[in-house]
Amino acid sequence: MKKNIKQIILSSIGKIYEESKECGLQESFFTKVEDDLSILSGYFQTSKMQAFFIALAFALNQERSILSLADYTGYLKCNPMKILEYSEDFDYFFSSGILKKVKGFYDSELGETNDHFIINKKIADAVLRNEPMPEMLDEKITDIFGLLGKLYELGEQRDTENYAINRVLCQAKVLISEYSHFPLIKKISPFKLSIDDTYLYLYLIWNTMLGYKSTDIGETFEKIYNNSSERVRQVQKFLFGENALIQQNLVKIEEDHFFNDASMKLTETSNNLMKACGIKVFMSKKKKYNNIITPKETPFRELIFSKSEMEQLFLLKDLLNDLKFKRTQKRLSEKNLPKGIAVLLHGAPGTGKTEAAKQIAKATGRALMKVEISQSKSAWLGESEKIMKQIFTDYKLFAKECDRTPILLFNEADALISKRREVGRAIDQTENTIQNVILEELENFEGIFIATTNLVSNLDSAFERRFLFKIHFQKPDSSLRTKIWKSKLPLLTLKDCHSLAEKFDFSGGQIDNILRKKEIHEIVHGKKVTLTTLMTFCKEETLVNHNRVKIGFNK
Repeated sequence: MKKNIKQIILSSIGKIYEESKECGLQESFFTKVEDDLSILSGYFQTSKMQAFFIALAFALNQERSILSLADYTGYLKCNPMKILEYSEDFDYFFSSGILKKVKGFYDSELGETNDHFIINKKIADAVLRNEPMPEMLDEKITDIFGLLGKLYELGEQRDTENYAINRVLCQAKVLISEYSHFPLIKKISPFKLSIDDTYLYLYLIWNTMLGYKSTDIGETFEKIYNNSSERVRQVQKFLFGENALIQQNLVKIEEDHFFNDASMKLTETSNNLMKACGIKVFMSKKKKYNNIITPKETPFRELIFSKSEMEQLFLLKDLLNDLKFKRTQKRLSEKNLPKGIAVLLHGAPGTGKTEAAKQIAKATGRALMKVEISQSKSAWLGESEKIMKQIFTDYKLFAKECDRTPILLFNEADALISKRREVGRAIDQTENTIQNVILEELENFEGIFIATTNLVSNLDSAFERRFLFKIHFQKPDSSLRTKIWKSKLPLLTLKDCHSLAEKFDFSGGQIDNILRKKEIHEIVHGKKVTLTTLMTFCKEETLVNHNRVKIGFNK
C-alpha cells in the first residue's frame, strides 16, 4: 500500500513545531524528535539540522506570510548568535531555492531589509498534494514579459486551486523583489504602491498586453481579495477614486452603462511609462464581451416539458444543428427569404423558458449572448435606443469571431415587444423608438434570435410576424411535476414525488427554490432534510407567492 506522504510529513512537521517552542535548541529537544528529523531529512534530501529549519519555516509560514531570522530566535527563545552558527545552511536554502528571499516592500512594516523570506511554493504544494520533494531548479525569468506572465498565472491559479490570496501576494512580492532591476519595476517604484495595488497594476498591464482594451473590475478584485467584505470595501474605494492607482493617474475607470458594470484601463501616463520601458501594447480588434455564455459554461440540465413543448423544442434543436442550419440558410437565401431565425418562448414565470434557450445553445454547440432587458433601459432619453443598436452591432461582430452562429437572447423582453403606446410622455416615445430599432434590425437579421416573455397576450402584431417559432410554455401538470421532483431529488420515492406534485401546483422555477432551500438547510444544520421539512418549505413558497398566483393545496 502506498504511503501517504502528506500525512507523514505534516505529522512530523507538526511535532517538531510543537516540541521546538522555546526549546533554546537544547540537545534534549533533538533527542525527542530524532525519528521525525530522520523522516524529514529523507524527504527534503538534506541533513537533519537543515530539515529542522525547513520544517519550522513551513510551520511558521502558516502563521505569518513572511519570515525572518528573528522569527526563529523569538519562537525558539535562543540567542541570535546561535542561529548565525547555521548561516551556511541558510545560504544553501537561498541558493537552492528552498527559501525565497523577500525584499522589504513599500507598505511593509518590515522596512527595507533583505533578510525576509518564505518557503518555496513548490515545496509547500508538493507536501499538500502528497507528492515527493520537487526539483528546485526554477525556470529563470529573463525579461519583463516572463515576470508579468508569471504574476498573471498566480491570479489564475487561485481561481482553479482555491489558493489563498495572501500566499499569492506573498509569491508576487518575492517575484517583484527578485526582478526589481527590470526597467518597468524601477519606473513603478517611485509611486510607492502597496503590494495589493502593485499586483493589480501589473495584472492590468499584462491583460492590456494580451489585447484587452479594458478589464472587468469585479472579476479582477476577486483575484486579490478573497474576503468578500474587504473586496467590496476596496472596490468601493476604487470606484470613488480613493485608490492610489486612480489618484496617481495610472488607471482610469470606464463605466459600462448597458451591462451595469464597470471596467478599468490604463491611462496615457501608464502607456507612456510602458513605452519608456520599451513595451509596445498590441490592441486586439476583438472586443471583450461580458454577457457571453459558452456551451461549456452551461451545466447540463434535463428539460421536462409536455409532449407538445418537447416536440417543438426538438424541432428547434434539430434546425440549429450546424449542418442543417447552414443548409436552411442557404435555401432561404436562394428563395430570397430572410435567413435569420427568430424564436419567441412565452409562458408563465418559472416554466423554463430561459433554461430551454441555454440548453438548446449547449446542445448545438453555440455561444449565447444574453441580454437582460431590465438592465438595458437607461434613464436618459435617447440613450436606450443607442444601446439597443449597439447590442445588435456587438452581436454581429461577435458572430464573426465564432465558428458557429451564436444565439442572441433577449431575456424577459415583455416591455420591448408589447403593444406600442400612444405618445403622451417622453418615456412612451423612447420605448416606441426602441421597438422600431428592434423591428428594423430583425427585418434583415441573419443570425439566431430568441426572446422570452411572460406577457404574450400583449404582443405587438408587428413583432408577432417577426417570430418564425412561437413556443408556449405551460405550467406543468401533476404528472410532469412528479417527473420534475424526481429529477431534482432522485432520492425521494416516486410516491413522495407524486404527493408533492399533487399538493403543490408549482412551476419548475418554484421547485428549484425548494431545492435551494433544502441545500442551504443541510449546510447550515448539518443534517439531511426530511419529507416533512420539504413540505414546510413548499408551504412557505406557497405563502410567498400567494398574492401573485393562487397556489395552494388540492382538496
